[in-house]
Amino acid sequence: MKFKFIFFSLFITLSLLAQRAADGEKLFNNKQYEKARTTYENLLKQHPNDALYNYRLARCCYELKDVHTAILHFEMSGNKYPLRDLYLAELYFNDYQFDKSVMAYQTYLSSLKSTDDRIPEFEAKIKISENAARLINKVEDIAIVDSIVVNKTDFLSAYKIGSELGSIKSDQLKLNSKKTVDKITYSTQREDRIYKSDSIKGQMDIFTSYKLLDEWSPTISVSKIINTSANENYPFLSLDGITLYFASDGENSIGGYDIFITRFNPSNNGFLPPENLGMPFNSPANDYMLVIDDIHKLGWFATDRNQPAGKVAIYTFVPNNLKTIIRSEDKEYIRQVAQLKKYRKANKSYLNSTTQKNVPTEIPDNQIEFVVNDSVQYTHIKDFKSENGAKQWYDIVKTKTQIEEQKQEIETLRNQYFNAEEETKKTLTTNILDLEKHIVDNKSKLEKQILTLKNDENNFISKNLIP
Repeated sequence: MKFKFIFFSLFITLSLLAQRAADGEKLFNNKQYEKARTTYENLLKQHPNDALYNYRLARCCYELKDVHTAILHFEMSGNKYPLRDLYLAELYFNDYQFDKSVMAYQTYLSSLKSTDDRIPEFEAKIKISENAARLINKVEDIAIVDSIVVNKTDFLSAYKIGSELGSIKSDQLKLNSKKTVDKITYSTQREDRIYKSDSIKGQMDIFTSYKLLDEWSPTISVSKIINTSANENYPFLSLDGITLYFASDGENSIGGYDIFITRFNPSNNGFLPPENLGMPFNSPANDYMLVIDDIHKLGWFATDRNQPAGKVAIYTFVPNNLKTIIRSEDKEYIRQVAQLKKYRKANKSYLNSTTQKNVPTEIPDNQIEFVVNDSVQYTHIKDFKSENGAKQWYDIVKTKTQIEEQKQEIETLRNQYFNAEEETKKTLTTNILDLEKHIVDNKSKLEKQILTLKNDENNFISKNLIP
């Protein structure tokens, strides 16, 4: 009798489980993913290692964009379901676990027949994942000033750039009945050269034209090495006149548009091979329109990562003079920096000093050493007596900083020169010589600044009989 009771109880339990599983499958097929998720969570409380329940819960979480829970349960579902590796590959990629994404794609690819016409598609995805895995080892440490979400159609309104950088204009270009893209025109400050994006047979490329005496030169492709079979757009030329930033969704992109950098090579009157700017500037989403203000040491770029349709986030950041790579054994921390979930915040006093033409409201280093004459030495910023003394001191500090930054940049270029190819060496030589000239000019400027400040302070002291 006891045996019959146990058997009956087991039969009831199994029947209930079977019914719940059937209910879960029905809910999932009807795209009621939240309810199906709850059903499979309850089933797993009784059978936590069941491969089917884990797989189906993972599928529900995948549809609900719950990346981490989906990854967990796909991993627990084992190797029974081939599509599991395809889902995992995509989830790992979006979670910036690019090495795991490569392996998952390779595992799924190995399950396909050699005649499967999807093989080239997944080989391309593996290449993108491998590229992203390389880039995440070189995540740049940047200071973020601010971020703002705006309408995609009006994204340039968030770029607070001065006329000295030139001008950027965005128009809407309708490629077909379903697709509208940004058509960007960048004009230099002198208005003697333009870089613009336009479409040829539905593909976006970058073109250029320069001003002659009374007319403009014919518009031509900026470079075969920049314009590819993919889309290139969002050009911006730096104040140095040789550094070009643009966006491309080509094979070296890790998803959608990525931001690239290239430099003009005067030795062959062309551009150097473009380089992916890396993370955190680029992501599996669309990232574009990088602008650098070398005067005020600010930069902007746009991204639609984690944004709803029609919206885009504009990040304002402090450009590094030398690329600083994040070094950490904590891979999760690096992933979060790469995704801009974590970042270094720019100092507000720095922001004031770079965006205002007058004396900054805060001078970061109030403790100073400045010899006015044989008997007077200042040790604090408040010691300055003349009307513009504090500002003049700040300008001196700024010039000193520029000299040190230029020295460091020369050292970096010299290290690059050692292993560079001959064509690149010519460009590096030109850049090094230019920097050396800037250092000489800045040193001369520094001497004049110090002399002027000393004279102003001594004159003030003499006139006011300050001991």
